[in-house]
Amino acid sequence: MLIGKSSKLYKKLYEEELLMSELSLEYDFGKTYAHIVITGQSKDPKKILQELTKEINNLKQNGIQESEFSRIKNMIYGNYVKEYNNVSDICRMFVSDHFKGVNSFNYIEECEKIKTTNLEETLKEVFKEEKTVISIVKGKT
Repeated sequence: MLIGKSSKLYKKLYEEELLMSELSLEYDFGKTYAHIVITGQSKDPKKILQELTKEINNLKQNGIQESEFSRIKNMIYGNYVKEYNNVSDICRMFVSDHFKGVNSFNYIEECEKIKTTNLEETLKEVFKEEKTVISIVKGKT
């Protein structure tokens, strides 16, 4: 919803030719940590961070559209179900979840319970500017 190819932000960054690759978002957690990593390539990564921060603040202030939320929720559900088509994905998921104390089969039931209000709370609790870090890797010139 935030950085996917169908998002307003992605369209804007693409049209301004700031993206050199598709952005990706990963969430990882354990018993004592959690983090979100957004990666990609850009000729102006600081501008990407600025626009990302602006979009997060916009969502915090104006809320999340129910139609957009439903569309993305269905997409995530579909991607999760597709993981069961690949034996190595199943193994990776079950082993990772086991060590985190999570039952992989509970995802579908829990996904049904998520509402826009949950997402809006997460935006406010997790996406804080003071906890944001940017790492820029430059190639040799």
